[in-house]
Amino acid sequence: IRLFLVSSSQVWVPRRFDEQVIRETAGRFLLTLKNVYNGIFAQYANFGWSPSPADPAAKDRPLLDRWILSRLTATEALVDAELQRFDATAAARALMEFVTEDLANWYVRLSRARFYEVDGAGNRAAFATLHEALSVVMRLLAPFAPFVSDWIHRELTGGSVHLADFTRSGAAPRDAALEAAMAEVRALATLGRAAREEAGIKVRQPLSRLVCVAGDADRALLNALVPLLATELNVKSVEFLGSADSLVALEAKANFRALGKKWGKETPQAAQAVTALHSATLLAFERGETVHVTVGGVSRALDADDLTVVRKSSGALVVSQDGTRFAAIDPTLTDALRREGLARELVSRVQRFRKESGLHVSDRITLWVAGPAALHEAVDAHRAWICDETLTLALHASATLAPDVPPGTTADLDGVPVSLVLQKVS
Repeated sequence: IRLFLVSSSQVWVPRRFDEQVIRETAGRFLLTLKNVYNGIFAQYANFGWSPSPADPAAKDRPLLDRWILSRLTATEALVDAELQRFDATAAARALMEFVTEDLANWYVRLSRARFYEVDGAGNRAAFATLHEALSVVMRLLAPFAPFVSDWIHRELTGGSVHLADFTRSGAAPRDAALEAAMAEVRALATLGRAAREEAGIKVRQPLSRLVCVAGDADRALLNALVPLLATELNVKSVEFLGSADSLVALEAKANFRALGKKWGKETPQAAQAVTALHSATLLAFERGETVHVTVGGVSRALDADDLTVVRKSSGALVVSQDGTRFAAIDPTLTDALRREGLARELVSRVQRFRKESGLHVSDRITLWVAGPAALHEAVDAHRAWICDETLTLALHASATLAPDVPPGTTADLDGVPVSLVLQKVS
């Protein structure tokens, strides 16, 4: 309630008390925060990680880690500045946005696989980065949510958040270029998801390629972040183009009312001439160049109100656009891509089944799967990956389950029926 009242509006402004709104705002934020701490950090850190000199220095960590540390520094400075101005609402909102959008929905989600082990440099970098981010977030959150922040801070550091410095003296410096490049990647990912949705293809189904036209960002950094974009959109390759000319074709829709003021009775012919304009001419028009149409021997320049320029995909690619930024997916599915997509659906269902069965995240299992030929082909092609993702020591695939196999469950994997049985290996 305290967090809701501070973050929803300035505290001196009257508010209607609405429990549902509290659940949807402050409640959802606190649930996200607890999931990041309990569901990710505390659960996997128990495998044997604790802060030590073996953790890579911040400058030696992967770009994703350096990005979240840069965003953490920016958020820490912003929250402190807003509170110095006595604007607690702006401070709380900035912190909540950082935790939800940057930390949980991007950093933790893309780093999840690195939390399954603790020994490698990349694993230790992920734990050290998340530990630092959560510790700083607890200090910034303390004025707004003093109890949950103190609980998590004590778990992380052993000390009370209310006895800690509010801001750090040795925070990692901001990397504006990296932040800009990551913002570009996230924008392209949003467009890529929109293109997938338009094509009706789930993200778990791998695709061959993504073709992009990016905005202003450091190209070297952008190229270095391509693996994150490919992983996020589940594509095999990412290509960048200098312009969208080959991705989209421009068409003109005539505005009869505006054209009528110029052409009178000859408006239908003028509209027909506008509709016939080529894509290159329309590109020039968008750049501000003068474009004329001629009807009955009379030539007149077109104004912005005379037409609307519409972009349509030119070819098999499905294109999504935001201003000058474009992302296009190739929706063509080969047999190999279909098999990989089915394997991913199987892994997702097995992981859910593990959770429903009350297994610990580190428990190893024996897995039986039964279904049609398409399922067998997917298992044969991706057996090692399926076993690795689901901690399966022995995987048995058949058309039907044998009578001596323990009871399990059934599922529909995008139209492919499957029976699943798993058993913990003691």
